[in-house]
Amino acid sequence: MSAVLQILINSSPLLLASFGALASEYTGRMALFAEGIINLSAFLCYAFLYLTHSVPLAVLASVVICTVMVTSVSVLIKRFRADPFIISLGINLFCSGIISLASALIFGTRGVLSSDTVALDTVRMRNLTTVFAYMLTAAGALFLLTSRHGLYLRLTGSDAEILRRKGIRTDFYRTLSWGITAVYAGTAGCILMLRLSSFVPDIASGTGWTALAAVFLGRKNVFTVAAASLIFTAAGYAASNIQNISSMNEIPSSVLLAFPYILALVLILVTPRNRDSDRQP
Repeated sequence: MSAVLQILINSSPLLLASFGALASEYTGRMALFAEGIINLSAFLCYAFLYLTHSVPLAVLASVVICTVMVTSVSVLIKRFRADPFIISLGINLFCSGIISLASALIFGTRGVLSSDTVALDTVRMRNLTTVFAYMLTAAGALFLLTSRHGLYLRLTGSDAEILRRKGIRTDFYRTLSWGITAVYAGTAGCILMLRLSSFVPDIASGTGWTALAAVFLGRKNVFTVAAASLIFTAAGYAASNIQNISSMNEIPSSVLLAFPYILALVLILVTPRNRDSDRQP
């Protein structure tokens, strides 16, 4: 398999998470909970697949549960005037705790979950999830760029006052954006689990945080965010394969694992900022 094709396949979970984070960022809210939702959805997908033996049902149930939870939290933020930044971080902690508790209660372990019951054809699942991820991302991009509701969502973060003067409820679009983030992050978590046919604690491995980096690097543009996701995936692919080169064997593995995150930091620091895109509602 060519390196380009492998990067396209590997990028699909990050691409989904990045698009979800972008939708939230448009409304002036950072999707800091994406990492936790990816992990929670992956665990739920494994649990439902173990119980039902149906991949579509497991994915649907996992994504719906995550989306309902995040959307409900967003409504409560408005109701009690809570800080969305703190609440978003709290969702990550909640996801981590509930995964550990549920795993211990249902499967008797807080470690890796694996069973013949959820064994899948990895090649077929990899191909199907890649196609589905790109189709879902394309559908979301069309919604944001061509629909009236997509336009309102994109204006909520930068021109909220104008929308309010027109009688448009900006709070609705902030809640909608968190729901979209949960759908895409949840789907990314399911893809990671289905490709492994097992659940590994912290299966996201920084995908949610890298998605935020892709949003900032792409300056909140759908196409450049997608390109940033591919760049970070390519960096991860290079870091994973660089030790195959004899002259690179002396590089510590810890440095190679950190390479994609180092690249993200460097690119964010050196990329010019668009002042207009940084306005708050």
